[in-house]
Amino acid sequence: FFWENRNSSKYRCMKIGGRSLISVSLFIALYTGFQGGRYFFANRVQEIGILCVLALFIYGAVMTAFKTTKKELNWNWWFFATIFMIAYTFVLPAYLFSVNANVAMLPSLFASREFLLIFLCPSLYYCYKLGYTVEEIEDIFIKTLVALILSYLFHYYRMDLRAAYFSTDHAVAGLVTFDPWRGYRLKTPSFAFYLLTVMAPMFVYFSDKTSKKIAWIVMCFLLVHIWILVAQRSMMATLILSVVAYNVMFAEKMRLGVFFFILPGALIGIWIGVGEAFDHLSKLDPETDGVRFKSYMIAWDSIQDHPLFGFGQQSNSTLTEQKIFWYKFFSADLGIIGITFKYGFVGAFVYIIISVYLIQRMINTLWLYKKTYKKINPILLALLVVYLAFTINIALTPAFTYIPGITAGSFGIALSSIWLDKMRSQQSS
Repeated sequence: FFWENRNSSKYRCMKIGGRSLISVSLFIALYTGFQGGRYFFANRVQEIGILCVLALFIYGAVMTAFKTTKKELNWNWWFFATIFMIAYTFVLPAYLFSVNANVAMLPSLFASREFLLIFLCPSLYYCYKLGYTVEEIEDIFIKTLVALILSYLFHYYRMDLRAAYFSTDHAVAGLVTFDPWRGYRLKTPSFAFYLLTVMAPMFVYFSDKTSKKIAWIVMCFLLVHIWILVAQRSMMATLILSVVAYNVMFAEKMRLGVFFFILPGALIGIWIGVGEAFDHLSKLDPETDGVRFKSYMIAWDSIQDHPLFGFGQQSNSTLTEQKIFWYKFFSADLGIIGITFKYGFVGAFVYIIISVYLIQRMINTLWLYKKTYKKINPILLALLVVYLAFTINIALTPAFTYIPGITAGSFGIALSSIWLDKMRSQQSS
């Protein structure tokens, strides 16, 4: 698909077939990674997305290894660091669960397969080095998010949500949530929904064509409609808080002083708030409102028995956490405690480091982008805001241990690396 341009000594993607294949593979990987395929065929298309990512990785790694000679590619780091990360997140938890629960390892290994989306990060960087431009990557990303929102609305209105909620098919029943005041709600492709919520107003402002402005205004109305349908007030408040935090503390280097001034008080407030919350939860009935507190206590007891690497990754094909510990115990609902339960203190530390690294990476890239182009990149800013939001909610939502968060995190690291490489190359030339 690629050939050498002797005048510029760079490799450019020339044949439409090769470029189109990369674009389609990237679209499928992002669409399934952000859970757009879970509304039909029991999310079987997710396996196709993983296959696309693996194909992109193998192709990019092989082509860059043989055709790119520049030292700044840092091929070994992108390849072996990714392999190590996959081994840690994909293999080790499956092995630990098989040992701790005395069951077969292979089902737990398959249950961790969503971590294979980490390969998306080096795949994008390799493709960029082979000539696939950052503008093309961003264009596919935006089109994927739009497709996810439109498909969500289509499935929302085509499905009988009440019937789906009481379906005997677990894959169908898991798509719908219910509570008395909000009724039956189809679960959103959350990361895509939040990212586009932040991006759409910026595209309305930055678009230079009237047709594009109108299209993005329509998308804004659709997003507002979805917010009304799902009524996620806490997440909306967190997104707003993240936008404010960016403008107050991270929009410019000189504002970092505000962050370090606020940080001690914020940590103290979080400590007091967590203590008050636990005190309140401990007084509730463990079979009703106190489910989460009892789950926290179960998780903490397990952490004391398996402190370093945790209990491991369960599998529905062998034993589940509910069968081992308690029928209402779900580590996925316990935030950073749930991460520590599953991956140990080492895993919790790695999770926090990665969360902070994602934010720091986006901030540095945004600063350099603004300095270079005298404007804001809406995609980078949206990624930063969503990273901030899920880091603020770290006590409740371990977002980056599941496929939408893994997809968003991998894409963000790749995109920031590409922009940094491009901008530094422009400055040095």
